[in-house]
Amino acid sequence: MNIIIGINRAKEKGNGKKEKGKFFCILPVPLMVFVFLFSACAGRQQTAEEETVVKSDVIVSSPVIGNAGSFLSFQGVTRYMQANDIRAQITGIVTQINCSVADHISPNQALFVIQPQEAAALKKMKFNNQILNGLSDTVFAHLSGQLSKLNIQVGDFVQTGDVLATCIRANSMRIIAFIPLEQVSVIEKIKDCSVILPDGSAVDGKISSKLPSAETNDQTQSYIIVTKKPIPLSENINLSVHFSGEPIHDALFVPESAVLGNEEQTSFWVMKLLNDSVCVKVPVEKGFEKDSMIQVIGSGLAVSDRVVSEGGYGLPDSSRVQVSNETDLSGNMKKPAENMKSTGSRH
Repeated sequence: MNIIIGINRAKEKGNGKKEKGKFFCILPVPLMVFVFLFSACAGRQQTAEEETVVKSDVIVSSPVIGNAGSFLSFQGVTRYMQANDIRAQITGIVTQINCSVADHISPNQALFVIQPQEAAALKKMKFNNQILNGLSDTVFAHLSGQLSKLNIQVGDFVQTGDVLATCIRANSMRIIAFIPLEQVSVIEKIKDCSVILPDGSAVDGKISSKLPSAETNDQTQSYIIVTKKPIPLSENINLSVHFSGEPIHDALFVPESAVLGNEEQTSFWVMKLLNDSVCVKVPVEKGFEKDSMIQVIGSGLAVSDRVVSEGGYGLPDSSRVQVSNETDLSGNMKKPAENMKSTGSRH
């Protein structure tokens, strides 16, 4: 690279004195163009990096101190635990049916009459009906209950062992309560409960045992509830099951939407704001739930902290966010600049 250095020396006329020289450094045109383009590209690269930082809009609120609810409510359903099949004792034709679906039956009640195959041949030989009836088999009820299914009609051909009807035991009515897996340990310590019937009345009950398999759709454990008095309801009626427990005072609550979890619902966390633009993941344990609020345990959170109540789903740890607004528990919006403090309202 050639650098042209011009030296300008001024001389005074007549006395031969010289002034100090002045030096100028002049860059060639190609080099100047290169420096200009390099500076422009660096500026654009820095601007592009700034533009790639995407902030998610979130709504935040502060935890509050309150009392844990006096009861926990879960969904339940009526179910008969004992069902007995009434079967044919011989092979033949059903000639008589003395019952129908929903009938209450009692032991030794005549339900069906079955004429054996041999009776058809004897009938062609013109044997009288008295002899033919003597060959017929009468099926009697061997228990008390209610017929839930009737599988045959007059004229049907049945074989020995075929199921003619199904009877449910009236005293085998139980309530199946569906308990979320994360609250199983709490419920097993309480055991006693109240079953809220469709008319609003309550019946005392207690956990007797749990079914060996969980519900795959909502990951709940099924428990069998025995009531202290019979419930005159049909099968598959939805009910509410309330478990009473000792109230917990000064518990820390956050909005239900603020508590996030993995697909298996085995671990939970909240997104806590470190400042107005960055939030971090804080592991928590879920406690009591009431009025769209969840008690968080072992989180280390305080009422002066802020957690993401909306927009936190899918955010990784140390996410960049933009606070749209803040809410208190009553749903009132607060400006981001305001200091969120708990009002100490009880729940």
